[in-house]
Amino acid sequence: MQPHTIDVQTESADYRVLVGRGLVREVGARLRSAGIRPRIAAIVCDESVGAGAGSAVEASLASAGIATLRLPMPASEERKTLATVESLCAAMLDVGLDRACAVVAVGGGVVGDVAGFAAATYMRGIACIQVPTTLLAMVDASVGGKTAVNLVRGDGTLAKNMIGSFTQPGMVVCDPEVLATLPARDLRSGLAECVKHALIADPAMLAWIEANADPLHAADPDTLCELVARNVRIKARIVGEDEREAALRAYLNLGHTFAHAIEARMHGAVTHGEAVAIGLVAACAPGEAMGVTDPALRVRTVAVLQRVGLPVTLPRAVRAGELLDAMASDKKKRDGALRFVVPHAAGNVQVEFGVPAALVGRAWAAVGG
Repeated sequence: MQPHTIDVQTESADYRVLVGRGLVREVGARLRSAGIRPRIAAIVCDESVGAGAGSAVEASLASAGIATLRLPMPASEERKTLATVESLCAAMLDVGLDRACAVVAVGGGVVGDVAGFAAATYMRGIACIQVPTTLLAMVDASVGGKTAVNLVRGDGTLAKNMIGSFTQPGMVVCDPEVLATLPARDLRSGLAECVKHALIADPAMLAWIEANADPLHAADPDTLCELVARNVRIKARIVGEDEREAALRAYLNLGHTFAHAIEARMHGAVTHGEAVAIGLVAACAPGEAMGVTDPALRVRTVAVLQRVGLPVTLPRAVRAGELLDAMASDKKKRDGALRFVVPHAAGNVQVEFGVPAALVGRAWAAVGG
């Protein structure tokens, strides 16, 4: 079966996203056919997939005549820092990587972000190929060129994604077969971003996700191919129109202002996708209070999220004041005001600035805050 091919066209670069079964074993050949011929490829690989996807990618590059350097890393938020980028760049310099070389990121969002930022800054920029191995990374993080690391504050806490760049990849290769070994919780977490995309731009996908929940949970590769391709098309269209988040791309932050605060206060108790799911429910509440969101939308959103096994309330009680404090460091503020993406209806979301604190508190109350 021919892979799904989605072309991403942005102001700074055009590239191709391939979605298909078995592609992890064809990365080298696909690069060659696209005219991408790095002298050496530094494979920045999640330690947990090194024996599977990492080795498959390495073998495919070798078969295509591309020399490789394997650079494993733990895929944790604590390692998503400038110190990790520095160690990767030092290793690349030690073996003589230059601008004729490339980075190949094999892993989830953490690896993709770190490797992408290292590629964007090493020698002022070398090519980066994204080979995502989680559903979350396939449908969201690997496409669009956002690369970043966390800033470590003086007290040891992390300011999420505070240092980064918009640098588009040279190619993205998604093979849903690698998701067969993904933990069930991580697979479910990726579905949160799919529900988000449906709310933004494809209302019919809400029903499709509900109808296909069972094969999705079973990691059926054909069903996942369709899901990934459908979501990448949405992401490609949005970033193609607004590469640097000046307007339309902000819609992709639906639920995320809440999600980042949840992650900051839950200290690992929820995954990013779980936080996004809760954030999607919370995001409906301000719109309801302002009279622009039909309450039925929150009911519908809750139903879809529960059908795919995602949480819709906080796992434990947290004071709304703590959550509001966590929001204060959100990097998407403008003139000191938080930006909220408010869903008016499925397929219609809008950006709102200066939402009153009382309405934000109501949103937290809607999810148990």
